This record gives sequence, structure tokens and C-alpha cells, in this order.
Amino acid sequence: MPGLVVHVSNRLETLSERLANMVAEPIEDSLQPETIIVQSRGMQRWISMELARRNGICANTIFPFPNAFLDQIFRRLFPDLPAVSPFEPDLMSAQIMKALPELVDQPEFEQLNRYLQDDPNHRKLFQLSQRISDTFDQYMVFRPQMIFAWEKGRERVDPEQRWQPLLWRKITRGKR
Repeated sequence: MPGLVVHVSNRLETLSERLANMVAEPIEDSLQPETIIVQSRGMQRWISMELARRNGICANTIFPFPNAFLDQIFRRLFPDLPAVSPFEPDLMSAQIMKALPELVDQPEFEQLNRYLQDDPNHRKLFQLSQRISDTFDQYMVFRPQMIFAWEKGRERVDPEQRWQPLLWRKITRGKR
């Protein structure tokens, strides 16, 4: 059955059984890999072992993360997209690391400013930038409506999180 299939359950065993039944019948093009979207490498390992246990083998299967899968779809639909997305977490992390020192004196960034005090070698800045980048990456996949609202200046966020849309707009200005 080609296409996207979504199964919902609160029990992994039920889901793995359904998946094993689906992939037990080979797809038409035997050289085409089966695609199973996962959230973590641990889940990838567990699913592959579970499929092997239930079906005797788990082969010619790819396990992309949601972002990689969406990127693949967009590249098929829009072949002129740049090779590296400006929203790639490592690139975004560098942009955040550059932007934060310029923003931390604003009242919305008070908590971050306190955290970044006493950071002579910028280790805290580097680690914080990576964490924020990962969070923004997750927002783009699972909460895109929030990101769109931020871009339009219509954010509704907890007062302690007001810095997020300000930082987002700063690092994405001119990227869309």
C-alpha cells in the first residue's frame, strides 16, 4: 500500500505488530527501501530488532527523523532549494551564538543574561545556542503555526519565554 500510513496506539507492542504485518509483504519495487519515520536512534534500533524478531529479517529499511523526511519531500517538490537549509540546526546554532550577545541586555533576555554571566570561554553560550537551536528545530516540525505567528509578530507566549520570538526573528531575518 503506497503512501503515508499513520497508526495510533498507546502500546508499542500493538504498533510494532501492525508495522511488522505491513512490511511482511514486500513493496512492488524490491530495490526501493521501506521508510519508517522515527524520533530517535534508540527507537530505530528497537523497531528494527522487533521487525526482525517478528518477520525473521529487517532489511532495506530506512529510518529518517521527521525533519529529514520532510526535507526529502520538499526537495522532490522544489528541486531548486539550496543544498543546505539556513534552518539546519548547526547553522542556526551559529546564528544564535552570534545574536545572543547582542540581545541579552534586553529585559526579555534577563534569565539568559544571568545564565551567561561568568562565561569567559563562551562554553555556556555555545551549549545554550545548541539547545535553543534544537528547540527551534522541533518547533518548526511540530509547532509551525507558532513559528508563523512569531514571524508576524503575533506571539502568545509565557512571559518567561518572550525572548524566543525576538531571537527567532533576529536569526531568521532575510532567510525566507
